[in-house]
Amino acid sequence: MTGRTGAVRWGPWAGVLLCLSWAPMALVLPRFPDLGSAHVVVIYWAAELGVMQAVALSVGVGYLFLLVFLGALTDRLSAAEHLRPWSWTAVASAVVFTTALNVAIGLVLSAGLVARTDPAGAYALHVGGFVLAAPAAFAGVAFFLAVAVVAFGSPVLPRWSAWLAVAGAVANAGPVGGVTTLVGPWNAGNGVLAGIAAPLGLFVAWILAVSVWWLREPAVPSRPEPVGQPAATRR
Repeated sequence: MTGRTGAVRWGPWAGVLLCLSWAPMALVLPRFPDLGSAHVVVIYWAAELGVMQAVALSVGVGYLFLLVFLGALTDRLSAAEHLRPWSWTAVASAVVFTTALNVAIGLVLSAGLVARTDPAGAYALHVGGFVLAAPAAFAGVAFFLAVAVVAFGSPVLPRWSAWLAVAGAVANAGPVGGVTTLVGPWNAGNGVLAGIAAPLGLFVAWILAVSVWWLREPAVPSRPEPVGQPAATRR
């Protein structure tokens, strides 16, 4: 099966390393302040800038592993030829979703850097980073729905991963309310209910679970080359 050949499981190992490098986000996301108070946001950044800079560095390293994992995932999902459009939808959605995350991290870190000299600007940058999570949530929904379709319709992913993906799609619907409000349970900055913690947490959990399952698959030897066939014509 595609994605199973060879002794080196570089794809799933990249998935595991991605999850390890993004794990520090789980410590900081639920602690972000409510977006309704500029004063609280500025106080937060005065105390937490160093921690967030370290987390951002770890997340940046994780993007290398993310791209390697997505390359391997693309190869694996493409084995389900009758579902190939859904496979490409999954990979494209993951790129859009995580690109939005990268931009959001840059915005909120900028808030921390200017918090002492420009409190109003810091608040605007902080809010902008989290409001960005609202429209980006639809890309997360698309990713989880696509991998669920592939997992339900083919053996290239385990069936249980489809149910985990369904939960991820539901979680990604939460931040959508962030386009209308900065306060209350459905604002995009809410640390658990509607913010990026649950959507991103399930994205990482799905990758980790699938990567571990992938590593535990029996390795399939590469197909031997035909005897006597010229090397230039072997495929």
